[in-house]
This record gives sequence, C-alpha cells and structure tokens, in this order.
Amino acid sequence: MAEPRDISAAIRKIQKEIQKLPNISDRLNFILDATLDLFGASTGSISIADQEEHVLTIVAAKGMEWEKKIAAKLPFMMGITGVAASSREIVYVPDVSKDASYIKLIESVKSELAIPLLTRDSTIGVLNLESDKVDFFKSEIIDQANLFASQLTIVILEERIAKEAVEKSKREEDPVEEILGYDPLILFLKNRIRQVGPSEATVMIIGEEGVGKKLVAKSLHFVSQRKNKPFVTLNCSGLGFEILETELFGSFSGKTYISGKLEQANLGTLYIESIGDLPFELQKRLLKVIIDKKIEVPGRDDISINVRIYTGSKRDLLEEIQNEQFSMDLYYRLAEVPLRVPALRERRGDIPLLAHHFLYLLNRQYGKDKILNKEALRSLSVMPWPGNVRQFQNSIQYAVLLNSEQILGSNSFSQSKIEVESGGSTFETPNLSMSHDILTPSENLSLKIATERLESVWIKEAFQRVSTQEEAARLLGISRGALQYKIKNNQFLAGYNT
Repeated sequence: MAEPRDISAAIRKIQKEIQKLPNISDRLNFILDATLDLFGASTGSISIADQEEHVLTIVAAKGMEWEKKIAAKLPFMMGITGVAASSREIVYVPDVSKDASYIKLIESVKSELAIPLLTRDSTIGVLNLESDKVDFFKSEIIDQANLFASQLTIVILEERIAKEAVEKSKREEDPVEEILGYDPLILFLKNRIRQVGPSEATVMIIGEEGVGKKLVAKSLHFVSQRKNKPFVTLNCSGLGFEILETELFGSFSGKTYISGKLEQANLGTLYIESIGDLPFELQKRLLKVIIDKKIEVPGRDDISINVRIYTGSKRDLLEEIQNEQFSMDLYYRLAEVPLRVPALRERRGDIPLLAHHFLYLLNRQYGKDKILNKEALRSLSVMPWPGNVRQFQNSIQYAVLLNSEQILGSNSFSQSKIEVESGGSTFETPNLSMSHDILTPSENLSLKIATERLESVWIKEAFQRVSTQEEAARLLGISRGALQYKIKNNQFLAGYNT
C-alpha cells in the first residue's frame, strides 16, 4: 500500500512559494520540482495547451535536453501526452518500451503517467510524471496524482500561469524552431544549426526538393552574428547564363549600374539555391569573388564585400566534380560545413505535428474550421511524399479548400488529379492514394515484387517533374543506363512511355 500524501499541504506550499517568484520560468520549475518530489518521479514535465493552435507546449521539464524541450509542440491526440489532452483521461504506460506510439524524449524513462489538467469545458495542459523504473506508478499513486492535478489546475488558473506561460513561449520562440519537428534527424539538424550558425563558416545545405533548405538557411542566418543584416536569396534553377550573371554580380543598364545579389547581401548573408545549376564560367567568377572579397565591375572601382554564403543543392555535387561539371575549388569553399535535411518520409513521426500546424494556419487564412480525424493522420503518415514538406502543405491546403466536410478523413487527400486551367494546360499532381496499396503487403510477400512496385511509383513521379531520361536518372540518383534497365524490366512499368 502506497504511503498517503498530504495533497492539500503540498498545494498550499506551492501557492505560498510561487508568490515569492515573479519569474514565470522559476514558478513553473518550482511547481514541477515539488510535484516530482511528492510522487517520487525521477523526471517529468508540465505542458500547457495553446487553445488557438490546439498544440501542447512544454513549459517546464526535468531531465530533458533544452533542444528537445523547445522543439516539443505536440498536437492533441499525439503521443501519450496528446492522447491525455484530447481524451481528457489519465494515460498510463507502465513500460514505454512496449508502447509503439510512445514518443521518447528522455532516454532514462521506463514508465510514464500523463494526467490532463482540466476545467469543465477545456484542457489547459498535461502533467507528466516519469520514472526510471518499470510500472512504478501503482493505482494508489495514480489516484493521488489525479486528485493533486485537479487542485493544481485551480492554482494555475487563479495565478494566470497558463496564459503567461503560452505568451512567454511565443515571445521567446527560437528562430531554429521554425523548422518543425522532434524526430532525431531533425533534432540533430537543429543542434548543428545552433553550433554552426554563430560561426563564419560557409554551409552547403543538401536535400531533396521541398524539404525546407531555404528555411534551414534562414535559421542559420538568424542565429548568426549577421542576423540584423540582409538575408538575400538567389535560385539558380531555370535561369540562363546572362540572367544569372546579372543577378549574382550586377550589370549596367545603359549608364545605370544595377547591383547584384552579392553586393545586396554585403555584411549579411547570401543563400544560393540550386548551386549545381550555376554555369562553370560563373562558378570560376564566384570563386574569385570569394577569394578576393571584391567584385570587379568594368568601368568603375572594384566593390569590396563581406558576405557569408550558404548554398543549397538537391544533387550530389561530388559526382559532378568527377564529371568536371562543378568546380572542386569552389565546392570546398562553399561546403566548409555540409548539412543534410532529411526527406519527410525519413521522419514520418513528425507528420501529425506538421499536419496540425498547417491546418491551423490554413484555417486561419481561409476562415475555415476543419478538423483532422485519426484516419486522416494515418493516411497522411503512409503517403510517399516525393515532394516532401512543400507537397505535404499543398495537400493540406487542397483538403481545406475543396472538401465541404468539416472533419477531414483519409479520403480528403486521395484526389489524384487537380486540373488548373492556365493557357489551356492541365497539370496533374501525383496519385497520393496509390501509397496505401504500395505500402500494404499483399498475399505475395516477395521483396522483389514490393521493390518493383515502389520503384515504379518513384520513376513515374520523376517523369512528372522532368522531361528527359537523363534528368529523371539524375533526380532518382541512378545512371541513365540503370533507369533504362528498370523501365524495360519492371513489370509495373510495362507499356509505360517516357
């Protein structure tokens, strides 16, 4: 039998002590420490609900790394914390290693108890108690913790702690947290940004289309010493030699000199997207500017510049160096620190968070009140997302605008064709509903057949984006010969014309 705890005395002590602490962070940390001591928990957290965005923000935590704490904005229904918030019921996981839905933010946790902080009409937050022992929280402790949480809710409301905590969280938003997610790959990326950003190192950001390379560049800029100086961007994709030359280095229009992006970014940061598309001659000129720290302008004095350069690439430039399509010297000047942005399919655990975030923004933008059900989140979580976060956001927008139902389900995202009349042209989006069949095992569990089915989707998607086999092969990361072999021998591409 667990020793009974004096809940009322604990609450009175909390009320008395927090009056002496004007700082909201100190007050929250005191409440959490007192709570953990009362119930013998080794670690834990307090999350407060943002009633507008329908997410939970961790406002106090013990045992959690700082990066994870500020990154953890959990939608209702996600993880045991989100489930406790949405169901308004206590959730107890006696052994977190056996719960597939458990989101592990602290390595030492073996069992966890999530108690919603409730009013009659809403959930204001969640109290999480954690232990480094399996099945630590017995029924007596759970009952006492629930009673304590109900009284703690009154204190939090009376002292306006919940409102102040949410406002503080929004005031102190880290620019790196514009990159949403708590997947280990994303947390690693954010940590690298915080380490590299304050330096003067050049950074090459590598990742597929739509993963958010520009957002990473912005985050690097805003944690650097240049954050109050210009952040200038240039996308080399699809631009011809003369336009790129003018855009990058400037030019004369008659007798008027037009500054280029390098000069516009002076004392600040220049982000060059699709650097692999920069013609070789301009690569050599850019290298000279980097070395000399000045731009040569015919007919006028050289322009001294002090610019930090970030670049983005979806292609493996080391391979292009071997093919003499990219300057080795320039590459090593631009890639002092390489950063890879993971594809969305590599961090599927972040999909519910992204879905709720984009839904909140789009509801506000279009005056809607759409809701995602569990089937919608499952559907979104298994789609292949070759277009990554950009495609994902577009799909949420499509569902918000073109579905009459308030509750969005799995069928809300299954439209395979969006027709847009523009000069008589019709554009198609990939058939996202295919992913359910592709990723669901059939009676025949042959891995060869499963691989061929998945490869056929990726190959067809590549040809939706580009027009030649050479471009498609580059996009897929294989040789043109390998692509031709796959098209010829893949049974799911029989009769497919490229």
